Amino acid sequence: MMSTTPSVRYRLLLSGVAFFVVLIVGYGSDLVLARHPDWMIADDLILGIAAALVVFHYEKERTRFFADKLRVIRDMNAFVRNELQILYAALERPEKMKVTAIERSVERIDWALRELLPGRHTPEVSSVNRSGELSEDRIERSA
Repeated sequence: MMSTTPSVRYRLLLSGVAFFVVLIVGYGSDLVLARHPDWMIADDLILGIAAALVVFHYEKERTRFFADKLRVIRDMNAFVRNELQILYAALERPEKMKVTAIERSVERIDWALRELLPGRHTPEVSSVNRSGELSEDRIERSA
């Protein structure tokens, strides 16, 4: 599915490493440029290209992340709409078939919410038995 978000510690470590790499490279280029001032344009050009590559990579990853989120939303929307059509059609069925169709659709929607949406844990839905009372096994599992 989707990748997990890196921890704050990992992001701080990565930022610290990037800081020290840029610091060392910048200091080294300053030492070289002190002896060769005509190379200053090359230093600025390399810095500009490096910044452009970092921004390009960041935007590419951000676009991919949002595209994945939109795909999950589209999939869930289609799935839930299909199940709601089944529920709506169940209104015209005889009572015994209606309860079975409703229970099956509710279980499928619950499954989709638990399994397809990352990072979301929904409590199990209590089902209603034929007499209209909550079933005992579902109550025990959800507690």
